[in-house]
Amino acid sequence: MPQAPPGWYADPAGAPGRYRYWDGSRWLEVTTSDPRRPSPLDSVVVAPSQSSGGQSSSRSAGTRRLALIICAFAIVVSAVVATAVYVKSFRQIVGNPAPTATATDLPGSSPTPAAQPSQTRSATATPATPRPVRCPKGNPTLRASHPIDEWVYGGNLSFEEQPTFERAAVEQRFSFAYDVLQQTLPVSQNPPWIAQLAVGRLPGTDGFGGNDARSTAENLADCIISGNMYSPYVPTRTDIRSESLNIDGHSGWLIDSEISVDRPDLQVAGDHTIFIVVRDGKDWGFFFGAVPIGNAQLDAVLARTIRGLRAS
Repeated sequence: MPQAPPGWYADPAGAPGRYRYWDGSRWLEVTTSDPRRPSPLDSVVVAPSQSSGGQSSSRSAGTRRLALIICAFAIVVSAVVATAVYVKSFRQIVGNPAPTATATDLPGSSPTPAAQPSQTRSATATPATPRPVRCPKGNPTLRASHPIDEWVYGGNLSFEEQPTFERAAVEQRFSFAYDVLQQTLPVSQNPPWIAQLAVGRLPGTDGFGGNDARSTAENLADCIISGNMYSPYVPTRTDIRSESLNIDGHSGWLIDSEISVDRPDLQVAGDHTIFIVVRDGKDWGFFFGAVPIGNAQLDAVLARTIRGLRAS
């Protein structure tokens, strides 16, 4: 999946009405109340000297170097502050870990005897381009209290932290959801592309399918694909299977898809994705996993994560 492009996003520290600048790899220190404001990186550009003398040219080069050093220092400070805020938000421990999940397995993985899915799958994959949808405005950085252990929590779902992936962090591009946490793994530098495993919460009051698990899973897929997750590419979704499932007594739905992109020159053809929603009272817990199409090693990680999902 492409990494988030540079731009103003809701402040990950949770400050209401504030936006922080993402430079494509980390958060900057500067914030604003107007997301239409120009990039703060533009401010470090130093105009060239109007003099043709060697001394003036040297001063200009030194000024540019100083500006770049200041910018790099600001980025480091921002990363330290964001990490401190994130760690602080996890300092409340509640309850015990939920019981082991009994979720549907991925194609090619070992079956889970305790799972009892009611399947509605097609004999062949059916291409489906993203439908125009109105996704609600959420706050993925608004975290609930969860245990502090080796699991990744979001909503009422959790999975065991995958050691080959980076440590769990918030993903701003789930802009329609709440309480989101995910692990990522860079798989390509050109273009920037990541594998990801995420969990979070979808409020029932936001119109995510009401009592219908299948519609809720479809809405989740639509909001992910039609949002900026796959920007600037044009994604096409091809479903492999769509079926009901049950995790720890919580009913839900699973959609197994491939999402291809419109650039045959890319190193990746797209993602093998899993969308899962499960009941969480009047709300829904969700899981989203994406690994590059054809990557057997990461497909195995995705399958292992699905088998170990817990619901509380």
